[in-house]
Amino acid sequence: MQQGIHVVVQLATRAVLFLLCTVAAQAQTQRAADTTTPGQIVDVMCSADTTQTYALYLPSNYAPAKRWPIVYFFDPGGQGRRPVELYRELAESYGFIFAGSNNSRNFSGDQSKAVSAIWQDTHLRFSLDVRRVYVSGFSGGARVAGAMALNSSGQIAGVIAHGAGYPNLRHGVSDKLFYYFAVGNQDFNWPEVITVGHERENQGLAFRVRVYPGSHQWAPTSVVEDALQWLNLKAMQNGDLTLDAAFIDQQFQKTQKEADDAEKRKDALAQYAAYRAMVSDFAGLRDTSTASAKLAVLKQSPALKAALKDEQDQIAEQLSIEREISPKLHAYESESVPDPNALGREIVQAMVALKQQASHAKSEDHRLVLRRALGDMTVEGIENGQQELQEGHLDKAESCFDLMKRVSEDAWPVLLLAETRAAMGNKKQAIKDLQEAVHRGLRDADVLESDKHLQVLKPEVDFQKLIAELKAK
Repeated sequence: MQQGIHVVVQLATRAVLFLLCTVAAQAQTQRAADTTTPGQIVDVMCSADTTQTYALYLPSNYAPAKRWPIVYFFDPGGQGRRPVELYRELAESYGFIFAGSNNSRNFSGDQSKAVSAIWQDTHLRFSLDVRRVYVSGFSGGARVAGAMALNSSGQIAGVIAHGAGYPNLRHGVSDKLFYYFAVGNQDFNWPEVITVGHERENQGLAFRVRVYPGSHQWAPTSVVEDALQWLNLKAMQNGDLTLDAAFIDQQFQKTQKEADDAEKRKDALAQYAAYRAMVSDFAGLRDTSTASAKLAVLKQSPALKAALKDEQDQIAEQLSIEREISPKLHAYESESVPDPNALGREIVQAMVALKQQASHAKSEDHRLVLRRALGDMTVEGIENGQQELQEGHLDKAESCFDLMKRVSEDAWPVLLLAETRAAMGNKKQAIKDLQEAVHRGLRDADVLESDKHLQVLKPEVDFQKLIAELKAK
């Protein structure tokens, strides 16, 4: 099965590992002057590599005399400001530094450079709590974050992964990370995240999986707040943060309520997750004997066994659907068929039919399976185009994006189509594509102005007019 946003995390493992281990030591005696403004989001240029920048938020009460926890964010589109803006209130409330790379993006070709630059600059510039360093990312960015953590030799304590599981090249490596997975119930990577959660449970590794109503996206603020609370709880459990009895009690009562609510609505999976969390996350902090007893009974219950079977059935059904469409997408990309146009029409018909089936599905579970499969195949088709664009095969990229434009109503494939046509020198059509992307919901003028693929359009009157209209809204 196509595993979501496939980013090849090209971490030069030994070089990055050396850097992560040495920069923190250097920072004890050498710290760059802090020229940022606490309480505001600012863009910071890395002092050692001016081609690398990141969005930064320091809590308003930041002072170098104290050591601060930090979360590094990786967005698949290189929009480091996006997660920092989404979650800045949490950084302020919980006293975290947030830093989002503006250079790490899917298919960028050199993830290690972005990872190294943001790590080095923040460690030299700020006073960090080296025991509470975390990474987070969405989709392909979640895989970058995971690879960074797994290669950190203990320099990173935990990961908040949005809409994806492990990095592609993990190969079953065990770890001691606190791994928090957040995924929407409509996300095409839901099967992967659920599977990884079971894998970590079987291996006795620390994790939490939070499923929320939504699609493939950065998680809602409430979910990220839960993640930060969990990381703080695990830090207390691990002896890396001073115990806070009131906080621990609040978290314990919250988890107990989740278990009680799940029992009332007969949700065996949610009930099991809550009791498992009570036992694993509060060991040594609270008496968990009652939760342990209930967990043992629940493990043997027919209700849980039926729910787990249904979960696996949904995963199998999604895989079955994707096996019908994915080979056709590959054949279309490679142009390995006599009539690509006919194949394109066949793909569009199949995916439109899938969309219609999802709209009319009587079962909620079946509807979610169909939507996940449709989303996965849409992303696979778009990624095929991105790969061709990265390799300079502009005609193939244009063909892939145009196909997905006919399937998806999202602005993403049309924006990529504009980038491709701009690279082909077809400026007029590229601007028309951008206008279509705006019509489909693209609202951020900064995304267009900072897009390196669209720089050639900047002198065009129609492009300037489009930017002005977006900024006026």
